[in-house]
Amino acid sequence: MSEEDYPTKSKNISDDDLNTSNIGSNTHDYDDDDEGEEITAQKVLEFLETAWTNEICAPEILPHQSDMLELMMGQVAHMEENMKDLDKNDFRYVVHQMELERIRYIIASYLRCRLQKIETFSKHILNEESNREPDEKRLSPEETKFAQEYYENVEQYFQQVALQYMPNMQRSEADQRVVRPNLMSHVFIKANVSVPAVVVGVDDEEVDLAAGSQHIIPYQLIADLIQKNQVQLI
Repeated sequence: MSEEDYPTKSKNISDDDLNTSNIGSNTHDYDDDDEGEEITAQKVLEFLETAWTNEICAPEILPHQSDMLELMMGQVAHMEENMKDLDKNDFRYVVHQMELERIRYIIASYLRCRLQKIETFSKHILNEESNREPDEKRLSPEETKFAQEYYENVEQYFQQVALQYMPNMQRSEADQRVVRPNLMSHVFIKANVSVPAVVVGVDDEEVDLAAGSQHIIPYQLIADLIQKNQVQLI
């Protein structure tokens, strides 16, 4: 029997059906705001990888990317459905399975990092969120609910095991303690575009960030540039 006659389950599955460079039929209505082009799964994945790296390296919690997560999860489900008809001995099955595991790891690590920050800075984050406009919220509705419940449970626990036995003066001092992220901690950045006149010191010293250049700088001085996607953390 020749190789062409050998039966295989994968003969009707194209690489396009399994490739993350195609977003699939569920996301064709989403357009790229900057170029007016259809967002591909590859662009979504690259965006999530950047958001993941930024979240891990930033001392504070960054704006959530729930929409992009939903798009990527939809593409993962699309790829998994197509792989059901693919022969597990097919090399493409192994390659695409590895890619799916990599994507799942990125998503899980991204969400886990955000939850760790919420648990560490719960009161601070909730205070900041209460002062933000609805379109400036950094937590998703699910994260907000988790943060509120977590903070209430922790406060209730400490009230039962410690605070109720403390003098009133010490109790009020304990209530005022809020764990905050160190926004002046130094981070490594890479400039996505050329950014002129960035203040980098207490003496208002300015430097020009050339596109592609890398620097180490206090986070607070470039936090707004991360929001604008002009620089990214590395």
